[in-house]
Amino acid sequence: MTVLLLTLAGGCAAMAERGVEPTEGKPVPLDRERPTVERVGGLLFRGALDITGLNGVGGLSGLWVSADGARFSAIGDTGLVASGRLTHSADGRLTGVQDVQARPLPVEEGVASSKRRVDAEELLRLTKADGTEGDWIVAFERDHRLLRYPQDRRGPAGVPTPVPTPTGVTDGSPENGGLESLAQLPDGRLLAIEEGEEDTLRDPTRPRRAWVTASPGVPRQEADWLPFHYRSAPRFRPTGAAPLPDGGALVLERRVSLIGGWSTRIVRLPPTALRAGADATGQEVARLEHPLLNDNFEGIATRPAPGGGTLVYIVSDDNFSPFQRTYLALFLLP
Repeated sequence: MTVLLLTLAGGCAAMAERGVEPTEGKPVPLDRERPTVERVGGLLFRGALDITGLNGVGGLSGLWVSADGARFSAIGDTGLVASGRLTHSADGRLTGVQDVQARPLPVEEGVASSKRRVDAEELLRLTKADGTEGDWIVAFERDHRLLRYPQDRRGPAGVPTPVPTPTGVTDGSPENGGLESLAQLPDGRLLAIEEGEEDTLRDPTRPRRAWVTASPGVPRQEADWLPFHYRSAPRFRPTGAAPLPDGGALVLERRVSLIGGWSTRIVRLPPTALRAGADATGQEVARLEHPLLNDNFEGIATRPAPGGGTLVYIVSDDNFSPFQRTYLALFLLP
C-alpha cells in the first residue's frame, strides 16, 4: 500500500511539474451495446462525460459554452450555478472537465431557499455588438420571470435586474411549464419558448407558445416580445434552445414514459420560422432513445466548429436522483 501511495504521489507531482491538470468526468459511449457507433441522425458523436455529483453538481437545466469551448456555465432548478473548464482532444472530442465549482444562484433578495424563487430553467449569455461576452439572462419557472445578471466569467452572479417577460407568462404559464427555452439569435434578437403542460393535460394538437423580440437586444417592455407558435412532437416538451449560424435555432425536446424511459429530440428551426405569427414545426435532426445515451436532457449550447459546422453540447438534469445521471455530451452538426 505504501509503495502504491508513493507511486501515485509521484505521478501527481510529475503532472504538477509539467503543468498538466487532471481532468474529471467519466467517459461514456453513445451506445453501450455498440461502442463504435458514432452517428445518430444528422449528428456525429464527439464524446460524452458522466459528471454526476462532481463537486455537488446536479439538477442542471440550462447550459452555456464559450465560443472557444474552453469554459462552461450551467444553472440548476434548485438554485445552483456550476462553472468550470472543458478539455478536448486534438481531434475535437470532449475529454474532461476541470476546476468545477458550484455555488448558490442569487435572486432579487439574495440567496433564497424557496424552490419557487430559485427554480432556474434556462441560461443565455448576451453577445455584444462587437462579438464579446456580455451579461447573463436566466429564466425561472414557478415564480415565472427573467433576470439579468452583470457579466462575470463565473456565470450569473451579483445583483440581478428584471427583464420584461412575454405577455401572459408571469400569470398564465403552468407552474412547472414556463420559459425553458431561451436563446439569442445571430441577429441579436431573443427567442423564448414555453414548455407548457404535458400532453396528458392538454390537447396534443395545440402548439406551444413562443416569442421573438421585435429588435436586437434585451426587451424593455412586454410588447417587445412578438408571439408565434411552436409545434413539438406528440408528448415531447421543449426544454432548451441554442442559436445556429444561419439565423435559425436548435430546440431540445424531452419525453419520458414508464415503458420507453427518456427520449430526446434535437430539432432545427429555420430562420424563416422565427418571426411573429409563424406556425413553426422544426425538422428533427436526431433522436436519442434506448439503447443510446439518454437521460433527462434539458440544456443545450452551440458554438462554431473549427473545421466547419456547429458543435452541439447537451446536459441532463439528474434531479439529484440515484436512478439518473448528469451527462454532458458533445455532437457535431456538419
